[in-house]
Amino acid sequence: MKLKNLFCILLLALTVLPSFAVSDKDMEEAKVIAAKLYLRWANDGSGYLDDLSASSMSDLESKLKTQEKENLKAFKSVSIPADYSSWDKQRFVQFWGSTFFTSPALNAAGKRAKDRVKAKVSAINVSAPSAQPAEEPKKEEPKAEEKKEPDNAAETQNEDAGISIPEPQEVVHQEESFADSLAVLQADEQSMALAERPEKAKSHTWIYVIILIILVILVVWLMVYAANMMKKQGKESRVLSGDDKKLKKELSALEAENNKLRSEVARLKAEVEQAKAETIKQRAAQTAERKKETSAPTPARSKEDAKPQPKIINEIYLGRANPKGLFVRGDRRPNPNHTVFRLDTKDGVVGTFRFVGTPEAIDLVTSNPLQYLAGGCVSDNFEEAETASGIITETPGTAILENGCWKVLRKSRIRFE
Repeated sequence: MKLKNLFCILLLALTVLPSFAVSDKDMEEAKVIAAKLYLRWANDGSGYLDDLSASSMSDLESKLKTQEKENLKAFKSVSIPADYSSWDKQRFVQFWGSTFFTSPALNAAGKRAKDRVKAKVSAINVSAPSAQPAEEPKKEEPKAEEKKEPDNAAETQNEDAGISIPEPQEVVHQEESFADSLAVLQADEQSMALAERPEKAKSHTWIYVIILIILVILVVWLMVYAANMMKKQGKESRVLSGDDKKLKKELSALEAENNKLRSEVARLKAEVEQAKAETIKQRAAQTAERKKETSAPTPARSKEDAKPQPKIINEIYLGRANPKGLFVRGDRRPNPNHTVFRLDTKDGVVGTFRFVGTPEAIDLVTSNPLQYLAGGCVSDNFEEAETASGIITETPGTAILENGCWKVLRKSRIRFE
């Protein structure tokens, strides 16, 4: 009798405890959780998934970037058993937290998310299976005799056996207590799953703060660098403007000197042409006289005619030329304090002159190039005269002897080195 009563109690408890099974909604929710965490772990650059929410797989896939869509293909290739509607919660959590991630098709890095998936899936409240309510049996009215008979015999037997069958009200209380315990357990699991989010968000916040500080430092450095560059450019522009004024002034002076030299060259060319014409005329007259003397009988030479003619000096060392083109000094030998040019002549009337090129002459003319050279020379780089270490005569000048003085007909062209 005792065993029979105990069996009745267990049967009653099993009928009171609710049975749970996995629904389509539960499976879809677990699949979205597993997909998000798998994609998050498979790609380090998928931090945007932390703030992404999706109600279904199609909703999740529409919000993914290209890399996550590629990784999702492997996730979707894993087959899911079709009999999940018969699973209890333990098997439901075991599949998504372990079995699913044993598939070789999944990314090795993404498989590390299985523990987090297990924790989050454990927090899902598995739905109760929908079932048609059973028809309550019709209660039969007891007979008058049965109503009057108390059930003292059964109660007496149960008391004698030491077992009491709980009243229906006590069963209801036990069911409510079990539901409350289950709700508390599920709430604890959810709080444990959600506890990870603040820590992760906190770590991300520090990363953002560090990046922001670096950006601020970089912006400040760029502003200081730009200010220094603008200040430096301002100084350089002021220096360049001052140098430009000085250069323009020097250029104007050189242009004036160049124009003056050009006019002088034009005048000297005219004089040279005139001198050439006179020389040709004189030579023609001399030639005519020689022919006349040759044709006439040679008279007896007097003693005065027999005297030797003075020897022509073919090399003369000249000093500087004055603004009129006259060489102020002529010597048979170089004079370190005065000699600037050497003149070569064959007839003692017309000759060519060039710069002597001795160290003494270079030191002399570089001390004052315009005074010693401008009268007899032209150059394209007179501005380098004071620092020159040598002077090259590119084209010799031409000079003529007039009234005992050598005069410049055409200036020589020189170059400073």
